[in-house]
Amino acid sequence: MLVPIYLGLCRASAPDKGHEAAATLMNAGLGLAALVSVVHATAMIAAGGCSAWLVYRYLGLKFVSRSWFNLDSFWAVSLILVGAIALMLALAD
Repeated sequence: MLVPIYLGLCRASAPDKGHEAAATLMNAGLGLAALVSVVHATAMIAAGGCSAWLVYRYLGLKFVSRSWFNLDSFWAVSLILVGAIALMLALAD
């Protein structure tokens, strides 16, 4: 998810503070890009692990088996929706 930022695909015509920070990251080099990716991945794995442990500890496996939903479909629909929105915004410019 961070690759487009580091490839320079997310440039804004009138940058605000957030875009200026992204530009700083884009120009910092591969070392910082790898560090940001590792920190992000570590945080996501830790958050997912904590969530899984809390559900297992307090709600149990019966809750998980009764309330399971298809994440693959949810993920696919969300990617299609975000792609369509990005395409519409790009065509509007």
